[in-house]
Amino acid sequence: MFYCSTNSKSFIMAEENISMALSPGQPLSGQRVRRISPCHNDVRPTDFDSMTPDFDEIINTNNQTETHKLKVFNNTVRITTWNVKSLRMDGKLENVEAEMKRLNIDILGMSEVRWPGTGMKKNTDSYIYYSGGTDVNNYYGVAILVTPNINKSVIDFIPISDRVMMLKLKTNFRTLNLIQVYAPTFDKPDEEVEIFYSDIAKVLESTKKGEITFVIGDFNAKVGKGAEGDVAGNYGLGARNRRGDRLIQFCVEQNLFITNTYFKQHPRRLYTWTSPKDSMDNIIRNQIDFILINKRYRNCCTSMRTYPGADINSDHVPVIGEFRAKMKTTKRKTQKRCNMRLMKEPKIREEVSHILNEKMENVEENAPIEEQLEFINEMIQNIKDEYLKEDVSREKKKTWMTDNILNLMEERRMNKGNTIEYRRLNNQIRKEIREAKEKEKTQNCLEIEAYQRMYDDFNVHRKVKEVTGRFKRRQYGKLLDKDGKIIIEQQEKKERWMQYVEELFEDDRGMMDEITGDSGPSIMENEVEIAIKQMKEGKAAGPDNLEIEFMKLLNETGVKKLTKMYNKIYETGILPQPWLTSEFITLPKSTGAKRCEEYRTISLMSHLLKLFLKIIHRRIYKLCEEQIAPNQFGFLNAVGTREALFSVQVLIQRSRDVNSNVFACLIDYKKAFDRVKHEMMVEILKQIGTDARTINIITNLYWNQTAVLKIDGEHTDEVQILRGVRQGCVLSPILFNLYSEHIFREALNDMDEGIPINGIRLNNLRYADDTIMLADTIEGLQKLMTKIAEVSSSYGLDINASKTKLMIISKEQISSDAQIIVNQVRIERVTQCQYLGTCINEAWDNSQEVKCRIAKARNVFNSMDSVFKSHNLTLDTKTRLLKCYVFSVLLYGVETWTLTEATTNKLRAFELWLYRRMLRISWIQKITNAEVLRRMNKEAELVNIIKTRKLQYLGHIMRNEHRYELLQRIIQGKINSKRGPGRRRISWLANLRAWFNKSSAELFRIATNKVRIAMMIANLRNGEAP
Repeated sequence: MFYCSTNSKSFIMAEENISMALSPGQPLSGQRVRRISPCHNDVRPTDFDSMTPDFDEIINTNNQTETHKLKVFNNTVRITTWNVKSLRMDGKLENVEAEMKRLNIDILGMSEVRWPGTGMKKNTDSYIYYSGGTDVNNYYGVAILVTPNINKSVIDFIPISDRVMMLKLKTNFRTLNLIQVYAPTFDKPDEEVEIFYSDIAKVLESTKKGEITFVIGDFNAKVGKGAEGDVAGNYGLGARNRRGDRLIQFCVEQNLFITNTYFKQHPRRLYTWTSPKDSMDNIIRNQIDFILINKRYRNCCTSMRTYPGADINSDHVPVIGEFRAKMKTTKRKTQKRCNMRLMKEPKIREEVSHILNEKMENVEENAPIEEQLEFINEMIQNIKDEYLKEDVSREKKKTWMTDNILNLMEERRMNKGNTIEYRRLNNQIRKEIREAKEKEKTQNCLEIEAYQRMYDDFNVHRKVKEVTGRFKRRQYGKLLDKDGKIIIEQQEKKERWMQYVEELFEDDRGMMDEITGDSGPSIMENEVEIAIKQMKEGKAAGPDNLEIEFMKLLNETGVKKLTKMYNKIYETGILPQPWLTSEFITLPKSTGAKRCEEYRTISLMSHLLKLFLKIIHRRIYKLCEEQIAPNQFGFLNAVGTREALFSVQVLIQRSRDVNSNVFACLIDYKKAFDRVKHEMMVEILKQIGTDARTINIITNLYWNQTAVLKIDGEHTDEVQILRGVRQGCVLSPILFNLYSEHIFREALNDMDEGIPINGIRLNNLRYADDTIMLADTIEGLQKLMTKIAEVSSSYGLDINASKTKLMIISKEQISSDAQIIVNQVRIERVTQCQYLGTCINEAWDNSQEVKCRIAKARNVFNSMDSVFKSHNLTLDTKTRLLKCYVFSVLLYGVETWTLTEATTNKLRAFELWLYRRMLRISWIQKITNAEVLRRMNKEAELVNIIKTRKLQYLGHIMRNEHRYELLQRIIQGKINSKRGPGRRRISWLANLRAWFNKSSAELFRIATNKVRIAMMIANLRNGEAP
C-alpha cells in the first residue's frame, strides 16, 4: 500500500490496482491517450471517468453526514463553474441540484443554460439567477445557482447579456462579485469575442476597488501548461491556442489570476471538456473552463480541481474551488404580506366586515384629518394581521420529480465509464421523467376541470397560468448612467433614478394661488357609495398599504364617517400630508430596457385618495367631456381604440376609392403625460367654468406633491414633482385630454387643411397623445405639422421627430422628394408602421394585419399546448379556454377589418389548425375538415364571429347618432372627388353588403333596428340565408 497526497487530502489505493495513463507533467490536450494495465498484457484506452473516485467523493457518496469534511476551513465557500449543455430538458435542473448537494457546492455558475429572458427562480433546494437572450431559441445563456444560505447574502443581480451576468454577495470582509460568462466558440468571428471581453471589462470597471471579484465560466480558450507572468501558474493543461492568448491578455489588462493553473494536480483533475470527436481510440480532453480572481485575493483560494465523476449528461466536468470567505446575511426590508383572496370566503368576509364597521364607529369626527387617517390605517392593518395573514407554514409546492428518478441518476453517474449501461440508464431516466411529467399534467388538468364544474373562474385561470408558466415574474435588467456605464451599487441606482425624475419633472412653476369664486356642493353619501362600487378590486395599494376592498365592506355608518371626512377636506381644499406623497414604480416600455428613459414611472397612491378623486372625477367629467372634440377617442365613455382604428381605416378607404390622396403623419410626443404645465392646466380649468373648490383641490394636489421611487425593494428620498399629470391617478386621463384639446384648438382653429368630407375638413384623429394628422396635399400637411409643433412646444409638449412617421396613401406614384420637416428634422417616410397595436400600411390592406394577428394567436396557443393538447380536459373546457386566451388575441380590432377571400380562407384554415392540434391529429392521418368538426362537435365559427361583430358594430354606430356623429359622417358622408375607371376595391361596407346581400341604404336602415340585427345574426348562426 502507498499514500498519494493531493493538497491537504490523501487517499489510499491498492498498489496492484493502480494504472496511470500519463505522468502528471505530460500534456493531455489533443493527445491520443493509451493505458497499459498491470493486470493484463493488453493495451486499452484510458477511461478517465471510470478511475477510482477520490476520498472526498467516497465520503460524500457513502456517508452523507460527513460532508463537512470537504471544507478545509470553517469559513470556506465552494465555488464551481460548469457548462451544463442546456437546462431546457425536463429533469436537468433537478439533476444539477442533486450533484450540487452531493459535492457540497455552495455557488454553481453555469454556462450554456439556453433559457430565454432574465430573472430569478426558487427551486426545491436552491435559487437560480439566469440571464438569457430575447430569442425563444436561445443557444447561449448563463446562470448562477446558490444554496438557500448563500441566497441570504445576495445583494444584487445584474444580467448583462446572454453571455455575461453578475451576482453580488455580502461577506464579513468585502463585497464579493461573481461574474459568470460563456465565451463564443472557436468557430465564431473574432469581433464577437471582442464584444464578449468588452462586456466583461465594462462590468469589472463598474466594481469598486478592494472588492473580491471572480470571473468564472466556459471561456472556450486553452491557456496551456507553463507560467505566464503573474496571471497563470505552472500547472495548466496542454498547449495554448489563439483564444488562450486573448484570455491571457485580458487577465493582464484586468489584473486577474487563473486559479486552475495554481495547484499541481493529476491531469484527470485539470481537464474540463471532452471533445465530441472522442472515440475509444482517440480521447481528446481540454481545459477551457476557468475560475479567475483578482490577483490581490488569489491566496484566498485553498483548492482547485475538476470532478470528472460528476454527471449531468454533459461533455464538460465541474471545476470546484475552495475559497476562504465568511458570508454575511443581508438585511432586507420585507413588507408585511396579507392574503386578500381570503376575503372571498364568506365566513372571513363577514367577520372582517363586522369588526371593521364596529371599529369605524370609534373614528373621532372632530379630530384632525391626519389623526383620522392614522386611526383607520392602524385599524385595517390590525384586521389584516388577524384575519388575512399569509400562511408562511404552508406545505412546499409538490414537484413531479420522484426519488426513483434521482436514484437512477445516481446509478447512471456510477456507471459513467460503462457506455452501454450509461445509455440504458439514460433512456430509462428519460422514460421515467416523461411518465412523471404526464402524471403531473393529468393532475393539474383534473384540478382545472374541477374548478370549471364549480364555475370558479378565478381558480381556473390561476391554475391555467400555473400550468403554462404565464405568471408575471420580476424583471431584472442592467441600468446605465448618462455616459452609458453600468451602475452596480444600489445607492448609485437610487441616485440615478432620483436625478432622472428631478430632470423629468423639473419646471419653473410659479407659486400656488388660492382660487375664490363659486363653490361646488358638499359631497353626499350617495356619491361616496357610487364611487366605492365603481372602484376596482385587486389593485396595488399605495404607501399606506390600505386596499379598497375594505371600503367596500362599510355599512351606512362607515360611509357617513368617510363622507364627513371627505367634506372636511373638500371645503378647506387642503389635502392631508400622507396623501401628497406617492410611490413611483418603474415599468420597462419594452424588453431589454437599460436606461431610465426606457421605463414608465407609475404612481401608486392611497386608495382613500383615489376614492376621493373618483368623486371629484364624476363631478367634472361631464363639464370636461363637453370641451373635447369628437375626433378624440382616448379615455372617454363609449369610445376607444376600436373607434379610432375604424375612423382612420374607413376614411382612408373611402378617400382611396375616389382617387383622393391622403398624406398622414403619425405624431409621437416626448413623455407627453409628464410634460403638462400645471399653471396652464389650472388656467384651462378656470376657463371651462370648474368650481373653485375643485380647482383648489387639484391645485393643492399638484403643487404640494412629492414622490419616492421604489428601486429593487428600497425607497429613495422624496423628489418634488413640478410638472406632469400622475400616471395612475384617476384624474390624469381627463385632465390630459382637456390639455391636449386646447393645444389642437389653438393650433388648428384657423387652418383650412385636411380631408374634405360632407362640407368639413377632417385634419386629425386622436387617441390620447397618439395622433394622426391628415391632409389631401403635402403642403397642407406641412402647414398643419408646423403649427402643431409650435403650439405644442408653448404648452410644454415636444414632438419626437425621430419616432414620428410620414405615410402617403395614393394610387399615383408620389415622388420621394415629398417630405415633412418638424423642428428642422426631416420626418421618415414609411410604407407600414404600428398604430394602436395594429399594423397599418400605405395600401391600407388588412391582409398584413390578419397575418400578424394569426401569428400572435398561434404563439399563445403554442405556449399553452400543455393545456390544449391534454387528454384530461373536456373539449368544452378546451373550447372555452381557446376563446378566452387565443381568440381574444386574434380578434383584436376585428370590427375594423376589411376581409378579402384570401384573408377569409386564412382565418378558416387557422381555426381548423387549432382544432386539429386540440384533437392531436397529425397531418399524415389525412383527416378531412368535416371529420375534425364532427369530432369537435361544432361548426366552424371564426368567420361567422367576425361577420356578427362587424354587423353589431354598424348597428352600434347607427343607433347612437349624437355620440358617433363623426363616425356616421365618415361612413356615409361624401368626399369631393371622382372615382376612376375599373373595379372598386373591397371596402369595409362592401363586406357587409356581400355577406348579407343588402345595399348600403338597406344596411343603414336595418342597423337602427336591434330586432332586425338580432334576426340577421340568428340566421347567420343557423346557416340560413340572411
